[in-house]
Formats: sequence, C-alpha cells, structure tokens
Amino acid sequence: MIKGALLGLSVALTGASSALAQSSYGQAPGERAAQLKLPTSQAPIWTTLRKTRIGENAKLGVFTASFPDEVKALNGAQITVSGFMLPMDTTQRSKHFLLSRYTPVCFFCPPGEPNEVVEVISKPGVKLTGAMVTLSGRLSLINDGEKGLFFRLDHGG
Repeated sequence: MIKGALLGLSVALTGASSALAQSSYGQAPGERAAQLKLPTSQAPIWTTLRKTRIGENAKLGVFTASFPDEVKALNGAQITVSGFMLPMDTTQRSKHFLLSRYTPVCFFCPPGEPNEVVEVISKPGVKLTGAMVTLSGRLSLINDGEKGLFFRLDHGG
C-alpha cells in the first residue's frame, strides 16, 4: 500500500513538474490568469518596459533582453513608477528590493515576467509594505540575465 501511494505521489509530482516546465518563465499554468485578478499597477511606464523582448540563452542558462529604442531612450531618465515591493533585505526600511507591476503571490518567485520587475536601490530606504508604492528615481538598463533583472531604479539620496 505504501509503495502504491509513493508511486502515485511520484506520478503526480512528475506531472506537476512537466506542467511547470511547459509554462512561461516558470509560472504554473493558470497562475498568470489568477494573478491578473489581483491589484495591478496601471503606471504607464510598465507598458513601455513590457516592450523589452526577453529570451533565453539555453547554452548559458540565462535570460537575455532586447531593448527597443523606446526603452533605450529611458536609460538614465528620471521616472515615476508604482508597484509592489519584494524585499531583498530584512529591515523595516528596505534599501534593496524588487518592484513588480503585479501583487506578489509567492515569496520565492517574483510575479510577472522579467520585463515587469524593476530592481530598486534606495539610499533612504522605503518602509516595507504589502500595499502599492509609488517611487521616483533614475532608471538604468542593466543586463543581469543570470538574475533575470534588466531594469534598476536608483531612488533618493
């Protein structure tokens, strides 16, 4: 009986990992549709950043970004963006975090795709919150395909 249960669990897990492998950028099927029902930032900058084409270099195992001219023009520009914080440190005033257009649904995975997440470096820090925040700063286009990060906002200071 235990052997049969373990075999069933193994089949279920294999099926789950197959479904996960077939989804875009590691999102389970249906996760994106469910995520779109949650609060989402409507800041216009997200529409522009989303035009960045994301690919994968299978040989190196990293993401790649192809920035269109409209996005390249924002490199070094002062922008304002709203979104949801995903902290990269453990303080109440986070100085390093990710900002996503979408409400986070999993602590271990940034929501959305790599062209829908901005790395934020904030000298004064931003009070950690689960609510949407609006930040201004200088946008830099970065090419950190290993981490899947292509945009950085230098906020404050």
